[in-house]
Amino acid sequence: MHRKGLSGVKSTEKVKKTGRTIIMRAKITVIFITALLCFLIGRLISLQLVDAENYKNKALEQYTVDVTISAKRGSILDRNQKPLAVSATVYNVFVAPNEIKDSKQLEVVADGLSRILNVDKETIIKKCTENKNSMYQVIKKKISDVEEEQIRAFIKENNLTETGIINLEETTKRYYHYGSLASQLIGFTGTDNNGLTGIEKAYDEYLRGVDGRAIKGRDGTGKALPFKYESYVEPQDGYNLITTIDYNIQSILEKYLKQAYIDDNPQGAVSGMIMDVKTGEILALAIYPDYDLNNYSELTDYYQKKLDDYIQEKLENGEAVTEEEISAKKSELLYQMWDNSLVTKTYEPGSTFKIVTSAMALESGAISENDRFHCPGFRVVGGQRINCHKRDGHGSQSFAEALQHSCNPAFMDIGLRVGQETFMKYFEAFGYLSKSQTDLLGEAETLYWKTYNNQFKDVELACYSFGQTFAVTALQHLRAVATIANGGDLVTPHVGKALMDNNGNIVKTFEFPVERQVISKKTAEIICNALINSSPNACVNGYNVVIKTGTSEKRNTIEIEDDYVGSTVAFAPAEDPQIAIIILVDTPPADRYYGSIVAAPYVSKTLAEVLPYLGIEPTSGNTKTVLIRNFIGSDVESAKTLIETAGLKCVVKGGGGAVIDQMPREGTSVAENGLVVLYTEGEAVENTVKVPDVIGNGKNTPSNVNSKILNANLNIAMKGIHEGNFTNCYAVSQSPAAGEMVPPGTVVTVEFRYDETING
Repeated sequence: MHRKGLSGVKSTEKVKKTGRTIIMRAKITVIFITALLCFLIGRLISLQLVDAENYKNKALEQYTVDVTISAKRGSILDRNQKPLAVSATVYNVFVAPNEIKDSKQLEVVADGLSRILNVDKETIIKKCTENKNSMYQVIKKKISDVEEEQIRAFIKENNLTETGIINLEETTKRYYHYGSLASQLIGFTGTDNNGLTGIEKAYDEYLRGVDGRAIKGRDGTGKALPFKYESYVEPQDGYNLITTIDYNIQSILEKYLKQAYIDDNPQGAVSGMIMDVKTGEILALAIYPDYDLNNYSELTDYYQKKLDDYIQEKLENGEAVTEEEISAKKSELLYQMWDNSLVTKTYEPGSTFKIVTSAMALESGAISENDRFHCPGFRVVGGQRINCHKRDGHGSQSFAEALQHSCNPAFMDIGLRVGQETFMKYFEAFGYLSKSQTDLLGEAETLYWKTYNNQFKDVELACYSFGQTFAVTALQHLRAVATIANGGDLVTPHVGKALMDNNGNIVKTFEFPVERQVISKKTAEIICNALINSSPNACVNGYNVVIKTGTSEKRNTIEIEDDYVGSTVAFAPAEDPQIAIIILVDTPPADRYYGSIVAAPYVSKTLAEVLPYLGIEPTSGNTKTVLIRNFIGSDVESAKTLIETAGLKCVVKGGGGAVIDQMPREGTSVAENGLVVLYTEGEAVENTVKVPDVIGNGKNTPSNVNSKILNANLNIAMKGIHEGNFTNCYAVSQSPAAGEMVPPGTVVTVEFRYDETING
């Protein structure tokens, strides 16, 4: 019985132990289940509340496709709303690999696209096989009109219209109507239609617009659902930018910059700018050589030659030229080609700066217009002898004469009278020590004694006074010239005028206020009066033009000896200045590097067309010419009477009574005492006269040239002569060329130029 009792106790304890184990396990299970439930609840909260948006987007991605709809970039227009840059509708070609049924169909699609679009066939196949569940694989962007037509025909011919395999996606492509017109100024866009350079970049935020979106539904296999879209966000086209540029003025300036480049063949560029002196609006800005905006990634002939010369020089020196080196050099040359150097590069303005020195001195009271200055041909400053360009000196001269003579010793005296402190005060006031807040990108800062970490004592001041040993941008300098032209107000140069929507409504105008008044109108008038028609090569018949030429030595080049910049600044008309112009010729030939020779004549030619275009009436008489009318069909005696009454000579060929032909032709202008040849029955216009050589090796004066041409029974058109001033003036070119056979009465155009080397 005792043993039984012990067994019962053990059995009871075992039961209790088992019960505790069960309870413990149950508790653990409950805890585990509770923890699991907490985790699941937490996960559910995370999915539905914390990360709901993220997972919602992922779900949307599975059953929708988001298509970007490109906004149309706004146009760039000239001041008269002539389009300079526009966006044309073009197409991207893409395929939907998930719609391709089999390898045979893939072969047909790849073969056709490769042939039409000139894209590697294997590349197309690879894109489709590696992305077989994709709905969107771009094959080629911005295809041509011809390619688009061929793609549409291919889709139709191969019964692919309903399959959705090949698709055309509408987008836009930038197009520049006039190719190279204002290329460095306008700039261009990249493949994404965002502005990369020039105006395109400066006003990109307004031009580019806002892309739209179309969200389309698709089923579990990725195929589009039968309805058009689930949501649609309309793209907002960019605004059209109206600029201050005038297409006609821009074209005139470019024409004569190119002519200057061809005539003088400088090693650097020829550049120029025309500004409204009262508002700071830039009417034209150009650099030659230019480039085609529609093909901006390819070097022009000018820059390609530089690349070829670089490669050739390497090879001649026995150096290997790698593809990487060639690519790097090409990139360097592309940036040079695109560069708007009138804004981004500095140069020493030379004697053109003397008008600013004059303004400082007159306004500060350091000199008066009645002061006289003596020039012995040099001046010793701080122990250094600095020569005048006229080595035997100008002698005693008035302020106006010193400015007209561009006399360095006189201006050293003027600068020293102004003093360092006052000079720098006005130097800053004229805008040379700060950027102009222009909307043209990349404006460079002035290089002067502080940036050079130099001193500014008497020698430096003397050199600054005639425009040497410091460097400014052409933009800054023309701005300072405009300040004198407009009577003393410092304007801000700019090209942005207004924004216009597609309905023709002006939505925003750009304001560029006058910064400050720098000098008085009285000071401006004194300078203006001193420089009216001061350089014959830059003069314009019928107009009074304020002119200053300059020649400055480039000090930052060591590979070229006698490296200069020849330049001319001018504003007109002198009575009420409206526009200012600057033309620079970088590194002209060593035998004719003066600004009065290489730049001034093209200022004259440009203004001779721009001033009448602007509606500015001439204030003085032009050299008298006669406009030839049509005499064909008239009786000989009546025609002869009209010709002689107009002050012209008349020669009749043949014995008929009616005129059947004439030379010169109708609409030709000839000088007084010119010749008109009338042809009657039995006579025809023949090339019987040999054009004389009026250039030769010597200096042929207008009177000598005129005699040679008239004695040969030809007419003459004289270009480059101002108001009948024949002093120190010589022929430099003729057309037709010497020796050419022409009919009697033909007009020979002769270009004259004044020898202004004495004035720099």
